[in-house]
Amino acid sequence: MNNVLEISVIGRWLWRCTILGLTVIGLSACGPEYTGAPDFSASEGELRDADIVANSYQAAQRLIAASHQPIDREHPVLVASLVNVSNVMQSSNFGRIVSEQISSHLTQMGYEMRELKFRSSFLIKNGTGELVLSRKIKDIGQQQKAQAVVTGVYAVAKRSVYVTLRLLRAEDGRVISAYDYVLPLGPDTLALLAPLDLSGY
Repeated sequence: MNNVLEISVIGRWLWRCTILGLTVIGLSACGPEYTGAPDFSASEGELRDADIVANSYQAAQRLIAASHQPIDREHPVLVASLVNVSNVMQSSNFGRIVSEQISSHLTQMGYEMRELKFRSSFLIKNGTGELVLSRKIKDIGQQQKAQAVVTGVYAVAKRSVYVTLRLLRAEDGRVISAYDYVLPLGPDTLALLAPLDLSGY
């Protein structure tokens, strides 16, 4: 009788552990798909840099995977430098290196990339304040027979940099894919964020 009771108690305990484990897994699976989240485990003022290259590579993969239309490896994709969301005529070494890393990884994935020779911003604000492709980049896209353009903005907060990327159809600027992530404002990232004025290019 005691043996039966012990087996019953152990069985109930194992069942509860199983349910708890499945609940934890389920909550994890439903969590936000955010990459490069800032490491706030360190004390105030001791943020560590995330791996910018790894985050850029993952962003390139997600933009292609989530595209609403197939991206043909035989037709060019253009990548524009990321710009400051508060001033689209301002970029930084951060904005440029992220765009270069995305372009590099798309090349590694077998996509045809085209280098853009001029450096002015490809984004303008329309009448409602929405960021859209400039007429200039649409013309260049048609000249180079590009199928899509990767554009992006970043916003610098107290301890983080928030990045938003969009894959736009070159012919009309329609958004066909988007991806967001956040990086901690570590010392290397901060050094890359010194503003660069694009208005003179």
